[in-house]
Amino acid sequence: MGGVYRYDGSGTGLLTLLSRLVADRILPEAIWVEPPPQLGLFAEVTDIPTDLHQAELFWGELSRRLSPATLNLVRHGLLAVYPEHELMICRYLLLAWQVGRSVGGMLTHPQVAPLWKLAQQVGREAHRYKGFVRFQEMAGGYYFAAIAPEHRILPLIAPHFAAHFRDQHWVIHDEKHGEGVVHDRQRREWLLLPMERHVEPDVTSAEERFQALWRNYFAALAIAERENLRLQQSKVPLKVRPWLVEFG
Repeated sequence: MGGVYRYDGSGTGLLTLLSRLVADRILPEAIWVEPPPQLGLFAEVTDIPTDLHQAELFWGELSRRLSPATLNLVRHGLLAVYPEHELMICRYLLLAWQVGRSVGGMLTHPQVAPLWKLAQQVGREAHRYKGFVRFQEMAGGYYFAAIAPEHRILPLIAPHFAAHFRDQHWVIHDEKHGEGVVHDRQRREWLLLPMERHVEPDVTSAEERFQALWRNYFAALAIAERENLRLQQSKVPLKVRPWLVEFG
């Protein structure tokens, strides 16, 4: 155990930090984006500046040392938004450096189980959001969708939409985490960027008509006598409904 470490909160910053910790076999007392209010006056905080080159080198090393399945687990952990997820990843990687690829079969190990469970949560949320994204046609000639997931799942769902809507310009904005995916139909590539939205984008008149028709259809399809709110909420959680046309 050793000290308190701080990074900038980005995935690149966390990989930079982990590359230092794993190389020196350090398990910190805490990892913070901001120093905790209760931090002692004389407690030592080590700031690790983000280094893109170092992060890329470390990811390459992870790709060589870990199996595809365990590498995917680490990737999901990096995208998690959860207390002390950084320490979970650090503990996991320190063990992986000791035992090699056999770490993939140690699901009940105390240094593996917490990260595995968290990665499963991230994966399930990403899978569900593939059905909860609703694009709207914007006046600027592109399609826009807003979401607010618990975890930073955009890199996990972007390939799905890039494959299904490769001939369109589109944007998915994660309002909760201040980032977005922008897809270019000419290059057929997507890019993850910091993104804030201060005004509502203008939808086309055709989009407004379509949304009205869809809401009318959705309402007409419902059978009042068979309404089951508990079942409905289990299938379509309340937190996603502000961005679904049918619940508008």
